[in-house]
Amino acid sequence: MYGAAMIRILFIDDDPQAQKTLCMVLQEHYSVVSALTAAEGMEVLARTDPDAVLLDINLPDQSGLDVLDEILALPDAPPVIMLTAYGDVEFVKRAIRGGAYDYILKPYVLEELEGTIRRAVENAALRRAYLQGMAGGDPQVMGKLIGESRSLKELKTLIGRFAAGDSPVLIQGESGTGKELVAEAIHRLSARREGPFEAVNCGAIPETLVEAELFGSEKGAYTDAVSRAGCFERADGGTIFLDEIGELPPKAQATLLRVLEFKQISRVGGTRTIPLNIRVLAATNRNLKKEVEAGRFRKDLYYRINVLLLSVPPLRCRDGDVTLLCAHFLSQRQPQLRIHPQAVNKLLTHSWPGNIRELRNVIERATVLCEGDEIMARHIQFF
Repeated sequence: MYGAAMIRILFIDDDPQAQKTLCMVLQEHYSVVSALTAAEGMEVLARTDPDAVLLDINLPDQSGLDVLDEILALPDAPPVIMLTAYGDVEFVKRAIRGGAYDYILKPYVLEELEGTIRRAVENAALRRAYLQGMAGGDPQVMGKLIGESRSLKELKTLIGRFAAGDSPVLIQGESGTGKELVAEAIHRLSARREGPFEAVNCGAIPETLVEAELFGSEKGAYTDAVSRAGCFERADGGTIFLDEIGELPPKAQATLLRVLEFKQISRVGGTRTIPLNIRVLAATNRNLKKEVEAGRFRKDLYYRINVLLLSVPPLRCRDGDVTLLCAHFLSQRQPQLRIHPQAVNKLLTHSWPGNIRELRNVIERATVLCEGDEIMARHIQFF
């Protein structure tokens, strides 16, 4: 863990006043070196070896995105935090997908900037370990994502890369594909792994209680209301996973957007604001882009949560993983049972519309129906 006094920052920005201000407010706990152009920034980077880089989008001699590419092409590149005065969604997405750790909008809030810098530096060691092929093979983290198919390996690679940042991740996939396991893996690989992981199914909360469940309530806010923290407050310092985010009603979508923009909440019926330090992961089995076009999901919220995108493959597209998952589910219930080749063939030819959840249920049912020590084809039943 880095102490604040140990963090060395390279600040690349062509605004002398911004340079002067930032150096002044950070000088007590950070070592800040400045550069006014892209060329100067790369020269200073080579001789100072900073722990993190603050990089402006608009530089007089080169685009900030091009400089980002140059920095990240270096061996053992430091994390890069982009600075922009524009809420340009496409720029943000390009920067994050290009490897930037995070972005900060100008004028920035000092506490938010410092928190982002600290998390970026803490994540740097994990990112290096992952790029060396260490984190992706950690059985304690990836062990629940069972399979050796190409599509699952590609997913694990992206999980490791996205875990090293702090930007929102939208996880798309059919029902039963294991989206919550993916979210949990991102959290456990991140610098927030020691903090809470709060998972909430947005589709399972009654519409009248959504905001109280997410953001908490104060006594007297509504009938039988008591003072209690909501999911966001409980996730402070860690990660919140909003499963089935497409099910949120319009009013809750508007409130969520404000929470994500200002990183603070107010409990239902409360007057004080509560600052938050969380990462937001969201999941859906809906096509949110079509939901936006149909007017059922806010466009601005869609762009806020869809910075990094993960698509979880359906089981029918994971060649060879059915048998591995089958063996895993059997080991949990009846490890002494064998599976007859005809039963295996029946499993392999099924289309699995319910994905992994359906396979787990089929195996559980087969262990109950099996009379001896071998599961036969007749014990494999689909509904």
